[in-house]
Amino acid sequence: MMILTTVSEKVSETEARVFWRVGTKKKGILDVTLDFTHEESALLGELVAIQHLLFAKKVLDREPGSGQGYKLVVSKGAIRKLALGKSSKKFASKFAGFLTNRMKGVTIEVSQSYEFMPSLDECEPESVGGERQVYAKTFDEVETPAMGCVKVTKHAVEQYQARITSGSPKKPWASLVNRLKHPELRIQPLDAKVLAHKARKYGRSDNVEAWGHPTSSFIYLVIREDNGERFLVTVFERDEV
Repeated sequence: MMILTTVSEKVSETEARVFWRVGTKKKGILDVTLDFTHEESALLGELVAIQHLLFAKKVLDREPGSGQGYKLVVSKGAIRKLALGKSSKKFASKFAGFLTNRMKGVTIEVSQSYEFMPSLDECEPESVGGERQVYAKTFDEVETPAMGCVKVTKHAVEQYQARITSGSPKKPWASLVNRLKHPELRIQPLDAKVLAHKARKYGRSDNVEAWGHPTSSFIYLVIREDNGERFLVTVFERDEV
């Protein structure tokens, strides 16, 4: 199992210091600066640090596509509760969104131990900007050859997992993303009734795109914003149209 251990300390209401390690030799210190103030900056800073370490720094030598096979040992019990949907700290829910979407199923343990953590004498802290816009997203940005950058929402992953009839994927986020990266996906025509339904649901239908592949039963429904950004909002099979 791949294990990332973190311990966070509050420095101020905008700053947190996060000690981290993988095993006993790969380790470091992050100084996380939020772009807003909050009394629980240590909790938010630890969530920012975990995302930075997993997805940007790739300290586990890969970019996780699911929570299976991974363990997070964290210093704040609220992180475990957030992953289970049982926390009262709603202000942190978006910062913890990756735990219920991309990393769903990850094992989380709580410990405040500094054993094997680096000291300031041996390690220079790395500065990380904890911008809300970057680390509190309700989607993951995925580069695809056909659609360009697509923002994959949690709802779309849940719909994919619920509607796939060829068996339940063990890693739903990774499975869906793999399908989205098919180079031959093309925009498919949508029935007038479907467009009318989407107009009622999303307020308009002229920005709705249905992407699919001739050999696949899946349709990927995308909302294209006026600025060109694409959001994958749901997934369904052709016979559901």
